[in-house]
Amino acid sequence: FGSRVGKVSVGRPAVAAMVDPVAVEVLRAAQADLGNAVCFDSGEACPTWASVSHGIFLSIGACGVHRSLGVKVSFVQSTTMDSWKPLHLKMMQLGGNKRFQDFLEEQGVPKDLSIRERYQTRAAQWYRENLRAEAEGTKPPDPLPPGAGRELTCDAPSEEQLMLDRVFAQAPGAADMTHGGVPAGTLRRPGGSRRLLPRAGHSQQGRRCGLASWMRQGRAKMADASAVVAAAREVVVSALDFGAEALARSDADGANRSRSRSRSTSPAPALVRDTEWQPLES
Repeated sequence: FGSRVGKVSVGRPAVAAMVDPVAVEVLRAAQADLGNAVCFDSGEACPTWASVSHGIFLSIGACGVHRSLGVKVSFVQSTTMDSWKPLHLKMMQLGGNKRFQDFLEEQGVPKDLSIRERYQTRAAQWYRENLRAEAEGTKPPDPLPPGAGRELTCDAPSEEQLMLDRVFAQAPGAADMTHGGVPAGTLRRPGGSRRLLPRAGHSQQGRRCGLASWMRQGRAKMADASAVVAAAREVVVSALDFGAEALARSDADGANRSRSRSRSTSPAPALVRDTEWQPLES
């Protein structure tokens, strides 16, 4: 790290200037550990997000999946943009990537589980409850029965959810994005046209290779997104067909009820009485 807050040396975890200097020092000390210098889920270097619930550090791609799990499963915060509560800082101090990984291995949680499945196991649920209890100084949860840690606390995720998780996990890393969230190397000319420029120190050959890699990743993401859109379209079409059938049945039932009501409320025909015809007076 540099001498001032906000300056970071190359190859070190980034902790930018924050309002609370205590949070800066706590997160800086935590990421000085080599185990916390990479994303727990993807292994990407210099993670700038954290799952407070588990006391681990995440990349921006893994953070997107954690957000979709909900705050009850994983509460995420930025190490560079968010303000931190003392309790959350305490959880980050007590946790760490290595401690969580060792616990999952002890509980027999497979390493090849998806992110969504890993954090919805009984082992992950117990770990975050125990971590919070340690930070608060309250009674920890009861120990897990042997072999129960690998069990899921909810239904298995669908194929659509797993596909969306893969799309989230392929988000550009911090080194490939500007602070404003724009892909690095993309600029606009004064006239408004867009062109891709090489980063500082990159050769034209490196630029072409980078562009080719970027295009391959883009095609892969578009294929995944197209599959998700196709699945969503089938769901919408099925819902529309079901709604149309229900509406038709409702109209038919309404018409039958209207006819029955009209028959029951129509006035009885007037009785024709015999009258005596009298001749007209001349």
